[in-house]
Order: sequence, then C-alpha cells, then structure tokens
Amino acid sequence: MTAPSWPELEAVFHEALARPPAERAAFLAERCAGGLDLQVEVEALLRAHERTASALETPLTLRTQLKAGMRLGSYEVLSALGAGSMGEVYRARDTRLGRDVAIKVLPTLFVSDPERRTRFEHEARVLASLNHPHIAAIYGVEEAGATLALVLELVEGPTLADRIARGPLQLDQALPLAQQIAEALEAAHEKWIVHRDLKPTNIKLTPAGTVKVLDFGIAKASAADGSRPDLSQLPSITATTTREGIILGTAAYMSPEQACGQTVDKRTDIWAFGCVLYEMLTGRQAFPGETLSDTIAAAMEREPDWNALPAGTPSIV
Repeated sequence: MTAPSWPELEAVFHEALARPPAERAAFLAERCAGGLDLQVEVEALLRAHERTASALETPLTLRTQLKAGMRLGSYEVLSALGAGSMGEVYRARDTRLGRDVAIKVLPTLFVSDPERRTRFEHEARVLASLNHPHIAAIYGVEEAGATLALVLELVEGPTLADRIARGPLQLDQALPLAQQIAEALEAAHEKWIVHRDLKPTNIKLTPAGTVKVLDFGIAKASAADGSRPDLSQLPSITATTTREGIILGTAAYMSPEQACGQTVDKRTDIWAFGCVLYEMLTGRQAFPGETLSDTIAAAMEREPDWNALPAGTPSIV
C-alpha cells in the first residue's frame, strides 16, 4: 500500500465536501475501501476544514503548492516529492552549503490550526533530539509568511512499501533491514520517544542498502519505570492533539491499545514492528481489512495468518 497522491486526496476531499456532513462517513468508507491511508488523510482534511471554514474569507486552499525555482530562505525548491495531510515534501537545494535537502511544508489549510502547528513543531523537536544513522535527520526550521517548513535530510531510494510491492523478501534479506529498523526504534525509545506510526511507507531503503526511518509527526514522549523524560524541549500536546494523533496513526499497524485510545508506550512500536516484519516476509498485511473498522477489529480479535510465512521461518529469530 502506498501513500495517496495529492490529486487523489484532493479529488476525494472535494467529493466528500460536496456531500451533507451526515453522509460523509458512509461515502468515505465506500469510496476508500481498501485504501485506509487515503481514508484517514481525507478525514483529517475534513476535520481541519470544519474547524477553519467559518473563518475563511477566501476560497479554500488545500495545499501550499510550492513551485520549482521558488525560494524559502536559503533553500531553492527543485521539485515535489510527495504529500499527505501531515505535510507536503519537496526536494530543494541548500544554496549556502551546496547540498540537496527535503523540505516538509505544513499544508496551507493547517497553517492557522494551532494543533497542527504544535504537532509540526513537535516533530522538529523530536527529530532534533535524535541522532542515529537509521533515522532521517533534521537540519532546521524555516518560516516565511504563511509557510512553515522543516528542513530534513534528503533520503534517496524507494520506501519499504515500494520494495514489498515487488514481492515478499527472503528471510536473509528481511532480517538485516529489520535489525536496522529495530535499532532506530531503540534509539528513539532511549530518548523516551514513541514513533506511533511505523509502517512500510515511513521506512526508506537507501541505494547503499541501509534503512532510514521517517515521519515522527505523531511521535510522543513517554515515561516508564517511574522516570520522567525531559519534556522541556517539546511543545505540549493537548488531549485533543493526542486523540487526533491516534486517529492519524495507520490502522493496519496500530496496537490494540492505540486503536482504543489508551495510553501507549514503546510496546506500541514493537507491535508495529512485528506487523512490518510480517509484511516483509509475506507481502501482505498482518491485519487486512476493507474498512478502517474491519482492520481494527482484525487486530483486536484475530491472529495473523501464520501459515502465510515462508517455510522455514523460525518461531524466534
């Protein structure tokens, strides 16, 4: 499963917006059947639109739409790389240091949304607190007018989802990648940071064959064993933000606790890691479902199909 494109997001968003509010949930369940990422992204856009629509005096602008050649501080935009409700990503040139970077821009619809700005700034501070070879680095934050952007390490190569789409990985191919993912998560957990949205589309495979974990947009600080993480460098997360963060997680990789809105810790990432490893080895999701509720129900009520694992897969690896 790949992340939805902007044209797809926009089309479904406007189709849903044209319907009475009471009919939108049923419409999205049918329109996005089998596309859970698409459904949750459109739902997030609709919530943001509902919060801001009464204050809008100009036509709704869904995205920032930076163009090649535009400048943001010392960064020159080269091309679009991808987008979702959490941000638009562009390839840009750092004209001071002479290197290419990734620029993640908060969509225009969310710039005036305090909760989304908080989450965006939160991602910047989370990434700044991490320094690990398997976690994409952050270089800085830029703000110009109504544009708020994170300047990130540009990671070349396909996502793990792209690789899985070509077929399951052999055990000897999957385990080295899984080890690198686990090392990235361990580094985050040592800083009391829980990713909460680990999935194949948030994992890049570089041309050198190494892993880079991306997108800590809904990561949270946690505490365990009576210890307290240093939250002084992280923006506060309100109850509403936390609740929405859970919704923005991807259902197929959510632990039951996360899906139920309960407090989560690093174990929710371990659950997601298991789902990712299963998908690497089988080419299918551990908890498939045609709708959001079907997927959550599968995770809470059923075991994965262990028979789908390749012959010879050890019970403990």
